[in-house]
Amino acid sequence: MGSCNRILIIKPSSLGDIVHCFPLVDEIRRSCPGSEVDWVANTEYVSLVKRYPGVRKVLSFPRSKWGKATFFHDLRFFISDLREDSYDAVVDAQGLLRSALIARACRTDVRIGSSEAREGASRFYSHIVYPENRKTIVHAVQKNLRLLGALGLTPRYSSEKLIYDSSDQDRLDRILRQVAPDFSGDFFVLHPGAKRSIKRWPSLYFSNLLDSIHRYFPSIRPVLIGAPEDRSLLEEIDGRTRSKAVLLPGVIPIDLLPLFFEKALFYVGNDSGPLHLAVMAGVPTVSFYGSSTPERTGPFDGGKGNHVVLGDKVPCSPCGDFQKHCDHQSCLVGVTPEAAFSKILSLIPQRNQPSDRVSLNPMARRSA
Repeated sequence: MGSCNRILIIKPSSLGDIVHCFPLVDEIRRSCPGSEVDWVANTEYVSLVKRYPGVRKVLSFPRSKWGKATFFHDLRFFISDLREDSYDAVVDAQGLLRSALIARACRTDVRIGSSEAREGASRFYSHIVYPENRKTIVHAVQKNLRLLGALGLTPRYSSEKLIYDSSDQDRLDRILRQVAPDFSGDFFVLHPGAKRSIKRWPSLYFSNLLDSIHRYFPSIRPVLIGAPEDRSLLEEIDGRTRSKAVLLPGVIPIDLLPLFFEKALFYVGNDSGPLHLAVMAGVPTVSFYGSSTPERTGPFDGGKGNHVVLGDKVPCSPCGDFQKHCDHQSCLVGVTPEAAFSKILSLIPQRNQPSDRVSLNPMARRSA
Protein backbone atom coordinates (compact mmCIF):
# COMPACT_ATOMS: atom_id res chain seq x y z
CA MET A 1 0.00 0.00 0.00
CA GLY A 2 2.14 2.85 -1.25
CA SER A 3 5.41 3.92 0.35
CA CYS A 4 6.56 3.25 3.89
CA ASN A 5 9.76 5.27 3.85
CA ARG A 6 8.75 7.36 6.84
CA ILE A 7 6.39 6.07 9.53
CA LEU A 8 5.22 7.62 12.79
CA ILE A 9 4.19 5.38 15.68
CA ILE A 10 1.92 6.92 18.32
CA LYS A 11 2.32 5.09 21.62
CA PRO A 12 2.70 7.65 24.41
CA SER A 13 2.33 5.25 27.35
CA SER A 14 2.47 3.25 29.51
CA LEU A 15 5.85 1.62 30.09
CA GLY A 16 4.85 -1.98 29.43
CA ASP A 17 2.68 -0.98 26.48
CA ILE A 18 5.60 0.86 24.91
CA VAL A 19 7.82 -2.21 25.24
CA HIS A 20 5.10 -4.28 23.59
CA CYS A 21 5.12 -1.83 20.70
CA PHE A 22 8.87 -1.91 19.99
CA PRO A 23 8.59 -4.91 17.60
CA LEU A 24 6.72 -2.64 15.15
CA VAL A 25 9.98 -0.79 14.57
CA ASP A 26 11.81 -4.02 13.73
CA GLU A 27 9.10 -5.16 11.35
CA ILE A 28 8.88 -1.84 9.51
CA ARG A 29 12.64 -1.72 9.01
CA ARG A 30 12.81 -5.38 7.97
CA SER A 31 10.01 -5.06 5.42
CA CYS A 32 10.99 -1.57 4.23
CA PRO A 33 14.81 -1.32 4.24
CA GLY A 34 15.99 2.23 4.66
CA SER A 35 12.73 3.38 6.22
CA GLU A 36 12.68 5.94 9.01
CA VAL A 37 10.55 5.46 12.12
CA ASP A 38 9.55 8.28 14.47
CA TRP A 39 7.64 7.88 17.75
CA VAL A 40 5.31 9.94 19.95
CA ALA A 41 5.90 9.22 23.65
CA ASN A 42 5.00 10.90 26.91
CA THR A 43 7.88 13.01 28.17
CA GLU A 44 8.84 10.56 30.94
CA TYR A 45 9.43 7.76 28.40
CA VAL A 46 11.34 9.70 25.73
CA SER A 47 14.79 8.73 27.04
CA LEU A 48 13.84 5.03 26.88
CA VAL A 49 12.33 5.09 23.38
CA LYS A 50 15.35 6.99 22.04
CA ARG A 51 17.50 3.97 22.88
CA TYR A 52 15.55 1.54 20.74
CA PRO A 53 17.43 0.62 17.53
CA GLY A 54 15.82 2.12 14.44
CA VAL A 55 13.92 4.96 16.10
CA ARG A 56 15.03 8.14 14.34
CA LYS A 57 13.22 10.77 16.37
CA VAL A 58 11.03 10.82 19.48
CA LEU A 59 8.44 13.55 19.88
CA SER A 60 7.73 14.41 23.51
CA PHE A 61 4.04 14.67 24.37
CA PRO A 62 3.59 16.73 27.59
CA ARG A 63 0.91 14.50 29.11
CA SER A 64 2.19 15.00 32.67
CA LYS A 65 1.51 18.74 32.38
CA TRP A 66 -2.19 18.27 31.63
CA GLY A 67 -4.15 20.74 33.76
CA LYS A 68 -1.07 22.84 34.52
CA ALA A 69 -0.58 26.43 33.42
CA THR A 70 2.15 25.57 30.92
CA PHE A 71 0.31 22.70 29.20
CA PHE A 72 -1.08 24.60 26.22
CA HIS A 73 2.22 26.39 25.73
CA ASP A 74 4.02 23.03 25.61
CA LEU A 75 1.27 21.52 23.48
CA ARG A 76 1.74 24.24 20.89
CA PHE A 77 5.43 23.39 20.60
CA PHE A 78 4.59 19.68 20.39
CA ILE A 79 2.17 20.20 17.49
CA SER A 80 4.69 22.41 15.72
CA ASP A 81 7.30 19.68 16.09
CA LEU A 82 4.78 17.05 15.00
CA ARG A 83 4.01 18.88 11.76
CA GLU A 84 7.63 19.55 10.93
CA ASP A 85 7.78 16.28 8.98
CA SER A 86 5.31 14.59 6.67
CA TYR A 87 4.74 10.84 6.94
CA ASP A 88 3.81 8.09 4.53
CA ALA A 89 1.71 6.62 7.33
CA VAL A 90 0.88 7.19 10.99
CA VAL A 91 0.13 4.17 13.19
CA ASP A 92 -1.96 4.89 16.30
CA ALA A 93 -1.10 1.98 18.56
CA GLN A 94 -2.61 3.68 21.63
CA GLY A 95 -6.21 3.65 20.42
CA LEU A 96 -7.61 6.54 22.46
CA LEU A 97 -9.22 9.81 21.44
CA ARG A 98 -6.13 11.74 22.50
CA SER A 99 -3.79 9.65 20.33
CA ALA A 100 -6.24 9.71 17.42
CA LEU A 101 -6.28 13.51 17.55
CA ILE A 102 -2.49 13.48 17.45
CA ALA A 103 -2.71 11.31 14.34
CA ARG A 104 -5.22 13.72 12.85
CA ALA A 105 -2.81 16.63 13.37
CA CYS A 106 -0.04 14.89 11.42
CA ARG A 107 0.86 15.67 7.83
CA THR A 108 -0.21 12.38 6.29
CA ASP A 109 -3.03 10.82 4.29
CA VAL A 110 -2.73 7.42 5.96
CA ARG A 111 -3.81 7.06 9.58
CA ILE A 112 -3.96 3.47 10.81
CA GLY A 113 -5.70 2.23 13.94
CA SER A 114 -7.67 -0.64 15.41
CA SER A 115 -11.43 -1.09 15.23
CA GLU A 116 -11.18 -1.82 18.97
CA ALA A 117 -9.89 1.69 19.73
CA ARG A 118 -11.84 3.42 22.49
CA GLU A 119 -13.46 6.83 22.93
CA GLY A 120 -14.50 7.02 19.27
CA ALA A 121 -10.89 7.18 18.11
CA SER A 122 -11.52 5.10 14.98
CA ARG A 123 -13.48 7.98 13.43
CA PHE A 124 -10.15 9.67 12.76
CA TYR A 125 -8.50 6.73 10.97
CA SER A 126 -8.27 6.33 7.21
CA HIS A 127 -7.43 2.64 7.57
CA ILE A 128 -9.07 0.52 10.27
CA VAL A 129 -7.69 -2.89 11.20
CA TYR A 130 -10.23 -5.45 12.41
CA PRO A 131 -9.43 -8.49 14.59
CA GLU A 132 -9.41 -11.86 12.87
CA ASN A 133 -11.54 -13.38 15.62
CA ARG A 134 -12.94 -11.33 18.50
CA LYS A 135 -13.25 -14.44 20.68
CA THR A 136 -9.56 -15.29 20.42
CA ILE A 137 -7.21 -13.83 23.02
CA VAL A 138 -4.34 -12.07 21.26
CA HIS A 139 -1.26 -10.73 22.99
CA ALA A 140 -0.69 -6.99 22.78
CA VAL A 141 2.52 -7.53 20.80
CA GLN A 142 0.69 -9.52 18.13
CA LYS A 143 -2.21 -7.07 18.14
CA ASN A 144 0.18 -4.20 17.55
CA LEU A 145 1.95 -6.03 14.74
CA ARG A 146 -1.35 -6.66 12.97
CA LEU A 147 -1.75 -2.91 12.51
CA LEU A 148 1.05 -3.12 9.95
CA GLY A 149 -1.18 -5.26 7.76
CA ALA A 150 -2.76 -2.00 6.61
CA LEU A 151 0.62 -1.18 5.03
CA GLY A 152 0.60 -4.44 3.12
CA LEU A 153 3.17 -5.99 5.45
CA THR A 154 3.06 -9.54 6.78
CA PRO A 155 4.31 -9.00 10.32
CA ARG A 156 6.48 -11.37 12.28
CA TYR A 157 7.90 -10.92 15.75
CA SER A 158 11.42 -9.79 16.51
CA SER A 159 12.84 -7.50 19.14
CA GLU A 160 16.19 -5.84 19.79
CA LYS A 161 17.91 -4.78 22.97
CA LEU A 162 18.33 -1.11 23.78
CA ILE A 163 21.50 0.67 22.71
CA TYR A 164 24.09 1.36 25.42
CA ASP A 165 27.76 2.30 25.46
CA SER A 166 30.52 2.57 28.05
CA SER A 167 29.37 6.03 29.15
CA ASP A 168 25.98 4.58 30.11
CA GLN A 169 27.67 1.90 32.20
CA ASP A 170 29.79 4.59 33.86
CA ARG A 171 26.66 6.59 34.64
CA LEU A 172 24.96 3.55 36.16
CA ASP A 173 28.06 2.73 38.21
CA ARG A 174 28.16 6.26 39.63
CA ILE A 175 24.50 6.08 40.63
CA LEU A 176 25.00 2.75 42.39
CA ARG A 177 28.13 3.93 44.21
CA GLN A 178 26.26 6.93 45.56
CA VAL A 179 23.35 4.96 47.04
CA ALA A 180 24.95 1.57 47.76
CA PRO A 181 28.76 1.86 47.93
CA ASP A 182 29.15 -1.71 49.25
CA PHE A 183 26.96 -3.26 46.56
CA SER A 184 28.71 -6.03 44.61
CA GLY A 185 28.34 -9.68 43.74
CA ASP A 186 25.36 -11.75 42.71
CA PHE A 187 21.94 -10.17 42.99
CA PHE A 188 18.31 -10.50 41.97
CA VAL A 189 15.65 -7.83 41.49
CA LEU A 190 12.32 -7.64 43.29
CA HIS A 191 9.66 -5.10 42.27
CA PRO A 192 6.69 -5.21 44.70
CA GLY A 193 4.89 -2.11 43.44
CA ALA A 194 2.26 -1.39 40.82
CA LYS A 195 0.24 1.70 39.95
CA ARG A 196 -2.96 0.01 41.10
CA SER A 197 -3.13 -1.83 44.42
CA ILE A 198 -5.30 -4.51 42.84
CA LYS A 199 -2.22 -5.72 40.94
CA ARG A 200 -0.02 -6.08 44.02
CA TRP A 201 0.94 -9.43 45.51
CA PRO A 202 0.77 -9.02 49.34
CA SER A 203 3.79 -7.27 50.83
CA LEU A 204 4.02 -9.88 53.61
CA TYR A 205 4.36 -12.56 50.92
CA PHE A 206 7.27 -10.67 49.38
CA SER A 207 8.97 -10.58 52.79
CA ASN A 208 8.46 -14.31 53.31
CA LEU A 209 9.77 -14.98 49.81
CA LEU A 210 12.90 -12.95 50.52
CA ASP A 211 13.54 -15.01 53.66
CA SER A 212 13.19 -18.25 51.69
CA ILE A 213 15.63 -17.05 49.05
CA HIS A 214 18.06 -15.89 51.74
CA ARG A 215 18.01 -19.27 53.50
CA TYR A 216 18.70 -21.08 50.24
CA PHE A 217 21.03 -18.54 48.61
CA PRO A 218 22.54 -16.47 51.45
CA SER A 219 25.19 -14.94 49.18
CA ILE A 220 22.73 -13.50 46.65
CA ARG A 221 21.80 -9.90 47.41
CA PRO A 222 18.17 -8.78 46.94
CA VAL A 223 17.63 -5.44 45.21
CA LEU A 224 14.21 -3.86 45.78
CA ILE A 225 13.18 -1.31 43.17
CA GLY A 226 10.16 0.93 42.75
CA ALA A 227 8.98 4.45 42.17
CA PRO A 228 10.01 7.18 44.64
CA GLU A 229 6.62 6.88 46.34
CA ASP A 230 7.28 3.16 46.93
CA ARG A 231 10.01 3.84 49.49
CA SER A 232 7.79 3.03 52.49
CA LEU A 233 6.63 -0.19 50.81
CA LEU A 234 10.21 -1.29 50.17
CA GLU A 235 11.22 -0.44 53.74
CA GLU A 236 8.21 -2.35 55.10
CA ILE A 237 9.09 -5.46 53.12
CA ASP A 238 12.79 -5.29 53.93
CA GLY A 239 12.12 -4.57 57.62
CA ARG A 240 10.50 -7.98 58.10
CA THR A 241 13.35 -10.00 56.57
CA ARG A 242 16.75 -11.34 57.56
CA SER A 243 18.24 -10.55 54.18
CA LYS A 244 20.24 -7.38 53.69
CA ALA A 245 18.46 -5.79 50.76
CA VAL A 246 19.53 -2.83 48.66
CA LEU A 247 16.62 -0.39 48.33
CA LEU A 248 16.46 1.63 45.11
CA PRO A 249 13.15 3.54 45.04
CA GLY A 250 13.25 5.78 41.97
CA VAL A 251 17.05 5.72 41.95
CA ILE A 252 17.89 4.22 38.54
CA PRO A 253 16.60 6.24 35.56
CA ILE A 254 14.07 4.38 33.48
CA ASP A 255 16.31 4.21 30.41
CA LEU A 256 19.09 2.52 32.43
CA LEU A 257 16.91 -0.12 34.09
CA PRO A 258 17.40 -2.71 31.31
CA LEU A 259 21.17 -2.25 31.55
CA PHE A 260 20.95 -2.89 35.30
CA PHE A 261 18.60 -5.85 34.84
CA GLU A 262 21.00 -7.56 32.41
CA LYS A 263 23.27 -8.48 35.30
CA ALA A 264 20.53 -9.80 37.59
CA LEU A 265 20.20 -13.50 38.26
CA PHE A 266 16.40 -13.26 38.05
CA TYR A 267 13.52 -10.82 38.48
CA VAL A 268 10.37 -11.12 40.63
CA GLY A 269 7.51 -8.64 40.43
CA ASN A 270 3.92 -7.70 39.82
CA ASP A 271 2.17 -6.94 36.55
CA SER A 272 3.87 -3.61 35.86
CA GLY A 273 6.18 -1.88 33.41
CA PRO A 274 9.61 -2.86 34.82
CA LEU A 275 8.70 -6.54 34.34
CA HIS A 276 8.66 -6.04 30.57
CA LEU A 277 12.00 -4.23 30.65
CA ALA A 278 13.42 -7.26 32.47
CA VAL A 279 12.00 -9.56 29.80
CA MET A 280 13.54 -7.38 27.09
CA ALA A 281 16.87 -7.51 28.94
CA GLY A 282 16.80 -11.32 28.75
CA VAL A 283 16.39 -11.95 32.48
CA PRO A 284 14.34 -14.93 33.78
CA THR A 285 11.22 -13.63 35.53
CA VAL A 286 8.52 -14.69 37.97
CA SER A 287 5.48 -12.41 37.87
CA PHE A 288 2.05 -12.22 39.49
CA TYR A 289 -1.09 -11.73 37.42
CA GLY A 290 -4.62 -11.71 38.80
CA SER A 291 -6.82 -8.87 37.64
CA SER A 292 -5.35 -8.82 34.13
CA THR A 293 -4.85 -11.50 31.50
CA PRO A 294 -1.24 -12.64 30.99
CA GLU A 295 -2.15 -14.04 27.58
CA ARG A 296 -2.81 -10.42 26.57
CA THR A 297 -0.24 -8.42 28.52
CA GLY A 298 2.12 -10.93 30.11
CA PRO A 299 5.84 -11.43 29.46
CA PHE A 300 6.47 -11.82 25.73
CA ASP A 301 9.74 -12.53 23.98
CA GLY A 302 8.73 -14.96 21.25
CA GLY A 303 9.39 -17.98 23.46
CA LYS A 304 13.13 -17.34 23.83
CA GLY A 305 13.26 -16.71 27.58
CA ASN A 306 12.34 -18.37 30.84
CA HIS A 307 9.32 -16.64 32.32
CA VAL A 308 6.81 -17.91 34.89
CA VAL A 309 3.44 -16.26 35.50
CA LEU A 310 1.57 -17.04 38.74
CA GLY A 311 -2.04 -16.33 39.62
CA ASP A 312 -4.98 -18.27 41.03
CA LYS A 313 -7.82 -18.93 38.61
CA VAL A 314 -10.86 -17.75 40.55
CA PRO A 315 -14.33 -17.02 39.11
CA CYS A 316 -13.86 -13.24 39.18
CA SER A 317 -10.43 -13.24 37.55
CA PRO A 318 -9.49 -11.53 35.34
CA CYS A 319 -11.64 -8.59 36.37
CA GLY A 320 -10.34 -6.23 33.70
CA ASP A 321 -8.18 -3.17 33.33
CA PHE A 322 -10.68 -0.78 34.88
CA GLN A 323 -11.20 -2.46 38.27
CA LYS A 324 -9.71 -0.15 40.89
CA HIS A 325 -10.21 -2.03 44.15
CA CYS A 326 -10.79 -5.55 45.45
CA ASP A 327 -11.66 -6.56 49.01
CA HIS A 328 -10.18 -10.05 48.82
CA GLN A 329 -7.69 -10.35 45.93
CA SER A 330 -8.18 -14.11 45.95
CA CYS A 331 -6.38 -14.42 42.63
CA LEU A 332 -3.14 -13.18 44.21
CA VAL A 333 -3.54 -14.15 47.88
CA GLY A 334 -3.90 -17.75 46.74
CA VAL A 335 -0.37 -17.73 45.32
CA THR A 336 1.82 -18.61 48.30
CA PRO A 337 5.44 -17.54 48.82
CA GLU A 338 6.32 -21.25 48.76
CA ALA A 339 4.83 -21.60 45.28
CA ALA A 340 6.75 -18.56 44.05
CA PHE A 341 9.99 -19.84 45.58
CA SER A 342 9.65 -23.22 43.88
CA LYS A 343 9.35 -21.45 40.53
CA ILE A 344 12.42 -19.35 41.29
CA LEU A 345 14.41 -22.53 41.95
CA SER A 346 13.46 -23.74 38.49
CA LEU A 347 15.01 -20.59 36.99
CA ILE A 348 18.42 -21.09 38.62
CA PRO A 349 20.47 -23.83 36.93
CA GLN A 350 22.72 -24.74 39.86
CA ARG A 351 21.97 -24.08 43.50
CA ASN A 352 25.58 -23.79 44.60
CA GLN A 353 26.91 -21.89 41.59
CA PRO A 354 24.50 -19.07 40.76
CA SER A 355 27.33 -17.10 39.14
CA ASP A 356 27.68 -19.65 36.32
CA ARG A 357 24.91 -17.93 34.39
CA VAL A 358 26.64 -14.58 33.92
CA SER A 359 29.03 -12.21 35.64
CA LEU A 360 26.72 -10.36 37.98
CA ASN A 361 28.92 -7.68 39.52
CA PRO A 362 26.99 -4.48 38.73
CA MET A 363 30.20 -2.46 38.94
CA ALA A 364 32.03 -4.68 36.46
CA ARG A 365 32.45 -3.49 32.91
CA ARG A 366 30.62 -5.58 30.33
CA SER A 367 32.85 -7.42 27.89
CA ALA A 368 30.59 -6.56 24.95
